[in-house]
Amino acid sequence: MNVFDIIPSDFFNCLAGKSNNRVYADCLELIHNQYDKEISYRLERSYLRDVLAAFLLENHLDLSDEENTANAGNDEANFVLRKFISVGWLEEDQDDSTFEKYILMTDNGIALAEFLQKLKRPATPEFSSYILNIYNRFNSKEYANKQELYNFILKPTFSDAKALSSDLKKLSTSIKKIIEKMNHEGSLESLTENIISYCDGDFIKEYSRLVHQQNIHIYRNFITRKLDEMKQPEYFNLLCTELLAEEKAHKILISNIEAEERVYEMIDSTKKFLHDDYNKIMDDIKLKINTYIHIAIARERMLRNKGLDIRGVVEQTLRILISSENSSEKEELGNLFNIQKYEYVDQSSVMYPHKSQQILHNTESDYFELTQEEIERQKYILEQESLNPYSKDQMKKYMDDLFIQNEIIDNSQFNYSNKEDILKSLAAVSYAKENGYLIETDGTYIESENYITKHWRARKNDK
Repeated sequence: MNVFDIIPSDFFNCLAGKSNNRVYADCLELIHNQYDKEISYRLERSYLRDVLAAFLLENHLDLSDEENTANAGNDEANFVLRKFISVGWLEEDQDDSTFEKYILMTDNGIALAEFLQKLKRPATPEFSSYILNIYNRFNSKEYANKQELYNFILKPTFSDAKALSSDLKKLSTSIKKIIEKMNHEGSLESLTENIISYCDGDFIKEYSRLVHQQNIHIYRNFITRKLDEMKQPEYFNLLCTELLAEEKAHKILISNIEAEERVYEMIDSTKKFLHDDYNKIMDDIKLKINTYIHIAIARERMLRNKGLDIRGVVEQTLRILISSENSSEKEELGNLFNIQKYEYVDQSSVMYPHKSQQILHNTESDYFELTQEEIERQKYILEQESLNPYSKDQMKKYMDDLFIQNEIIDNSQFNYSNKEDILKSLAAVSYAKENGYLIETDGTYIESENYITKHWRARKNDK
């Protein structure tokens, strides 16, 4: 089925014309906003006409349409309503008792208005909520009781993973557009406005939330284990059965093999995104943010030098020098200038040779001899300052003391009451291999009152 089998053939005509497409888009948004404010599913035509007329007059909008013979005011507003009705955005209804005329928005008209609104003002997603929703589903009673595993667990989990992937890609694209705009800034004023919009922009705040709220790192192993658990026969067979019933309810018949392949694909693609694709997207966003900062610095220096050297004579001369055909001269000049790397020239780009400092006059310093007691005191102070409670030797002693009591050390039995306990645990694991111990982890986390740390067990390496 083609899209024009559902909507009228001239559905997009109002937006395709170059003369009045902006006015029509604003009028459609205004009508949609009026529907959002009202509880009724329809609006009086006279009321909607007055709202449109006031909007056109206040904004001095002129409909220079060949078919429009109206002058201004209500006539122009009536023309807009008739135009929208003819293209299928609106419908006109009449009350049989009062003969009052009403305007209704069609489903296609509402969908078009919402689409234009999203393009104009994109919604800001909360990325961490996707991961929390998935985590909460696997902790729900429905999953524990194996009820509606496909509709309540797997299907919405797969949808949340796709939505998170889509929103992260949109975030990466928006950063790319800002970088492209930075490359075309022609003055220090516009450059400053670009940097201010960067600092106040939504994308940097969204990235900050992703960095500070490491929900995906805390819950990823748990979600992965649950996804692997759904591949077990007791869960997998229920998922396939529910998928077949769901498709049958929509009058779509699929085979058991197709159902199994679809369930496998949903589980594996969700797991692959959380483990691999998410990290790649985040690295790409971080790289673009760093690129933006470097370009901003280079652009600022270039614009500043452009004002000082309007003809660019100095820069052109240096470029000719460093592009010399003589390889020896090129290598020598390359050590003097960083122009190839930064693409700008200023005083910091030139590396001046250092001059040896001459001794102009003799200098003398008074000194006094310390007593033995003062020497011992200074030695004690230096020893205390150099003492590292988390060094390799201290951690070996720490682990040895623990192994006197148990053959296997399990940090779930530790008392993580303060920051020092957490740091000792981390340092002990870091030096475990060098101190002769083997560390085993199961991917789970241990939560104390104020801290979260990874669960691990240690035993001596007998080899």
